[in-house]
Amino acid sequence: MRKKIIGIPVSIILLLVLVGAISAQAGGPPGDGYWFGATHQNVGTETATWTITAYDSASNNTYPELMDPLLPGAAVNVGPNDFPSLPAGFVGSMVTSSDQPLVAQVNITNRQAGSLGIPDGKGAAIYGGVDAAKANASLSFPLAKNNFFNKTTTFYLQNAGSSATTIDVTFTFGGTDYNYTTPSIEPGQMVAVDPGLAGAPSGAPNGIGAMSLSAGEPIAGAMLEHEASAAVGLVLQGSSGFAPAELAQTIYCPTYKEDHFGRQSGLQVQNAHGAAQDIEATFVGTGGTFTRTESNVAPGASVTFIDEGFAQGLYAATVEGSLGDVAGIVNESELPLPAGVRQTSTTYNCQAASSASTTLSYPAYKELWFGRTAALQIQNVGGSDASVTMSFTDNNGNVRTTNAQTIAPGASSVYVCVSGNAALWSGTALASSTLSGVTVTSSQPIIAVANEASWSSTSPCVPNNAPATAFDKSTANAFNLP
Repeated sequence: MRKKIIGIPVSIILLLVLVGAISAQAGGPPGDGYWFGATHQNVGTETATWTITAYDSASNNTYPELMDPLLPGAAVNVGPNDFPSLPAGFVGSMVTSSDQPLVAQVNITNRQAGSLGIPDGKGAAIYGGVDAAKANASLSFPLAKNNFFNKTTTFYLQNAGSSATTIDVTFTFGGTDYNYTTPSIEPGQMVAVDPGLAGAPSGAPNGIGAMSLSAGEPIAGAMLEHEASAAVGLVLQGSSGFAPAELAQTIYCPTYKEDHFGRQSGLQVQNAHGAAQDIEATFVGTGGTFTRTESNVAPGASVTFIDEGFAQGLYAATVEGSLGDVAGIVNESELPLPAGVRQTSTTYNCQAASSASTTLSYPAYKELWFGRTAALQIQNVGGSDASVTMSFTDNNGNVRTTNAQTIAPGASSVYVCVSGNAALWSGTALASSTLSGVTVTSSQPIIAVANEASWSSTSPCVPNNAPATAFDKSTANAFNLP
């Protein structure tokens, strides 16, 4: 039976979601079977009353559902089975409305789970839900690919305004702009766009660049990077677009890997300033401190920092524009790919210095939860040592709080398999096989990301990287709170 919808004073988060078949307006991830999980955390002080409304991208149909009350600090995952009214093959977007502030992460996958997904589906991507206050008529995406080494990006753009609008999209490849205007979409609806629709170059070495957009209404946007062609999708990466308030002259990237256990990061930075400028990246980590500069980067264009030749290790990166705003994302893959090993890749957004705060949350911390475990990496962007405490509210309603941890200025620390790390706890440890909302408090401003992967055990802490059984890795940003 369809649940009754009631009026709610709203704090809105916009979730761009694709379910089932892929939009015919753009290629999208290859193969079938994609479905979503949207993990919501209540970061308010009272129990939340909330609804989610799904918007069909191909019609004016909407599908509202009233959710169960959500306690302060708690998190819950919402998937297709929570929407009995959704038709088979639904492709669209969602809006969450609540009387308490919520944050949410969206997971897109074709992994088989009961009636969802497909056999051998391995792709998995996570991106953050977009608060209505952060939707904007202008968005920037630092990375766009058009069959670049068999990778393509598809952009899912949702109308977060009150009137129908078209969206003017510009792909900047090799110093040339390629333009496309979408059909008109109604409030709440989304449209899918890829570089091929604008006639951007395809293939290597020219099929890579950046994307920006403008519209008559505020837009929320997410990007999925996927194989250009495959019978079954095995790799999927996700990130959200940057509104003007999320741009800055200085941005921070908590994790960058230089041949770290076979993993290699690529840092893609877009010049979001109105004039050409130099872009400098400083990497601080286990191998030392290294600085690299790209000169005279054109407005709207992007540059790549990858395989820079400095010492192997795990780093945090700080990126600065010489004149004005920049935006950045970090991609991570197994490079070079060993024989017999299947590729797994992730993406996350670097964050502006202005977005850092002393409190943040992550809605979907998994501790050996259905074979997946998260690693939380926290970067201190303040000027002195940070004293950091993590509080986990698990799916059983238990609250577990760590001892204070110290992180040096500019550095980052990784917390993984926390249930088996006795030094973290003076009271009861977080239990294994749990899904938690985690709230982090610090004496200095911090930002954080969480990397999620297939895992065999948390005690001992053993990842499962077997090529035949491991699912795609995924990385998402934590949410900084006021």
